[in-house]
Amino acid sequence: MGQIFYACAYDVENKKCCVFHADKFHANCYSYSGAVFSMHYLLRQAPYRIMWGGYDVIEDISEINNEEDLLGLSTYLDSDCFGDNLEELKKKDFYSKIDFIDKNNKLWEHISVEDESIEYFDWEKNKSVKYSGYLVNHTKKLAVDLEDYFKKSITFLKGVEIVIDVVPFLTETGGGTEMAIMNGITTETTEDLAGTWCGDLLQIVDTLPDDYKLIDCCISEIGEKAMYCYKKFGVNKDGLILRDEKGNLFTGCKLNVFTDERGPTYYLKATEEEKGILFSPIKADVSS
Repeated sequence: MGQIFYACAYDVENKKCCVFHADKFHANCYSYSGAVFSMHYLLRQAPYRIMWGGYDVIEDISEINNEEDLLGLSTYLDSDCFGDNLEELKKKDFYSKIDFIDKNNKLWEHISVEDESIEYFDWEKNKSVKYSGYLVNHTKKLAVDLEDYFKKSITFLKGVEIVIDVVPFLTETGGGTEMAIMNGITTETTEDLAGTWCGDLLQIVDTLPDDYKLIDCCISEIGEKAMYCYKKFGVNKDGLILRDEKGNLFTGCKLNVFTDERGPTYYLKATEEEKGILFSPIKADVSS
């Protein structure tokens, strides 16, 4: 089935939030998604804490102690989400957190910016948010170059260039990113960053602040990226897919989503068949 996610931007000081039902992670984590449009639009206006909140987080509530994170959860959860029996809930060691979430759930002023974001990014023409400037993390003083992220993560969908967006990738509460990359990843992918900015204060700016550190960030599913590279750059004399115009070979690997361990690195050989393109893994010589 897969858990349901909610894209949440929240202003702790002014008690305003924007909550967008984002369905399953791998349904609405892309650059054309309405949830992504709303989050990017808000972040280009002002700093917000962002949480791509999954419903399964209720199972781990006892481990969440940060007040800003609990406030993020309160934008889309209340006590009813944790069970019907209030008296039984009160016996739990973590009931104070549920009570905190429930009380704050009623205090938020909810805003919607879907229409504004569609007009701002001109969805009809671009089918994507802008990948220019920097996504900055004011909490950790880190930043991602959005143009660089797009170039590294880009894939095709029905002839349109798309990416798994950086915001849901970095801010999800857990269990989402794995669903989008279960078939494998490119070796450039930084899968260890998934969820590491969850609940942090973020903003999209044109100029990188002097004291902020740029980090390498990329997420690209192996099959979609391989098809993009095959159509964009072709193959070498041995039929191996190229990853750029310089003749470098495409490389990818399987990822164990339960242990976060990568398998061996592979090239992909493309063979045209009647029903489409067959990609065959060829173990790569990474020593060279």
